[in-house]
Amino acid sequence: MRAKWFIFGLVLALAGIFLSRSAQAQLYTGTVSGIITDPSGAVVPGARITFTDVGKQVPYSTISDAGGRYLLRSVPPSTYNMKVEMQGFNTYIEDNVVLLVSQNLNIDASLKLGTQTQSVEVVASTVALASQDAVTGQAVERTFINELPLLGRGVYDLANLTPGIHEVGAGVGGANPNNFISNGGRNATADILLDGVSTTSPEQNSGIQIPNYVPSVDSVQEFKVQQSNFSAEIGFTGGTVMNVVTRSGTNAIHGSAYEFLRNNVLTANEWFSNAGGGQLAGRRYNDFGATVGGPLIKDKLFYFDSYEGVRDISAQTFTAGVPSRAEKRGDFGELCGAGFDAVGQCTDPAGQLWDPYTGVYDPKLRGAVRSGFIPF
Repeated sequence: MRAKWFIFGLVLALAGIFLSRSAQAQLYTGTVSGIITDPSGAVVPGARITFTDVGKQVPYSTISDAGGRYLLRSVPPSTYNMKVEMQGFNTYIEDNVVLLVSQNLNIDASLKLGTQTQSVEVVASTVALASQDAVTGQAVERTFINELPLLGRGVYDLANLTPGIHEVGAGVGGANPNNFISNGGRNATADILLDGVSTTSPEQNSGIQIPNYVPSVDSVQEFKVQQSNFSAEIGFTGGTVMNVVTRSGTNAIHGSAYEFLRNNVLTANEWFSNAGGGQLAGRRYNDFGATVGGPLIKDKLFYFDSYEGVRDISAQTFTAGVPSRAEKRGDFGELCGAGFDAVGQCTDPAGQLWDPYTGVYDPKLRGAVRSGFIPF
């Protein structure tokens, strides 16, 4: 019985590996399209267009149709080298084509007469504009994630760079990373997709989306704040989606290590603590981690691991009153600085202690009236 379950699990795992490419989620992948023409401007049907991932060397190819048009779907966001091949024409090459999260990219190519052994390489291309749709939003690439300061190491804080995003104070939504207002919509309603999978859950009877998981900064490749016209597969959102893609390994082994620290020996004393002759409270904050990625099977299977740990030890200094020696013995007479009369009652009512068990309810005052004072 155990052998049967083992074989069944192994078959499912292998099926997941081999079918993963054809069953990739449409939620974060993009498309590349365009028209292939000759020097006269006429369309070129039957040309082979290949986009090859620079880091993984994984190719995505298609053939131009009778109208010279081509379309590649479900292309993961990455940097690609483009190549167009057609008999009777020079090979067209364009390097470092960047495809962002859920981007619909349009790249046209004009072929020159010649042989396939000769090539025309486009070294500096113009900025690719998203002319295929009217989707609005802001993509935050790895460059921004690496170089912009992040207090608290919250990668989703970079969503505030998006036009139309406004921060809100504490309250409804709390300190959730999606607690922002997007284009006037309600706060804390944005869905967060991680590699195409929703990582939020709705809070009951509130309409608030609660993020269940926030990835480490160094494990995020890029993300896009999509604010309108996103695809029909996306739901569970009040009008905005944070579409996140995690990092992946490549054919080259790469990694990093880091540590961010805060220590009271590197910090000046607080003003009030210094004025009172106190010392700065102890603080030991260490945020450390490492990443590593590379190939398991070159050009086919890759891995990427990320670890982040936080150690935070903090203290506070403050001034507080403590009982005097007399009060520790049960003598509270020093509370009455004005002195006592002959029966032992304090001449200053503010310094008198009363027996709480001697209060009598007064219906006119609608409350208890103190009647038994503690003498001296």
